[in-house]
Amino acid sequence: MKKTAAFVALVIILITLSFPCPSSADKSFNIHSPLGGLIKLTITSCALKNIRVYDFDFSSSGDVFNMVAAPHGSSGSINTISIEFHEGSTLVQSDLVDIGPDKTAQQVYCPQSFDQIVIDCFG
Repeated sequence: MKKTAAFVALVIILITLSFPCPSSADKSFNIHSPLGGLIKLTITSCALKNIRVYDFDFSSSGDVFNMVAAPHGSSGSINTISIEFHEGSTLVQSDLVDIGPDKTAQQVYCPQSFDQIVIDCFG
């Protein structure tokens, strides 16, 4: 009886660990641009594991996307991430930015037309 209970407990633990953690999912936000459009901002689970985003916004004219972030973990690390601008399913522009080793403010010029920004790991 004890062996069966131990086996069942082990199977339950293995099944539980095989499901993806809900905190490792991509995060999406609907934000308004200064030009009046609705933009979907997606931060991938890979980016969330590597950096901590403190703030993001657009310049008053809407032509620059600003982000303040820092790497997770040791303070001496630098992480490169990509910031992609999409119009529908088409990639319009992609820029690489370095984050670290402390809080880093980055600015990326926005393309003329886009409806989604994706922040992802590079490499």
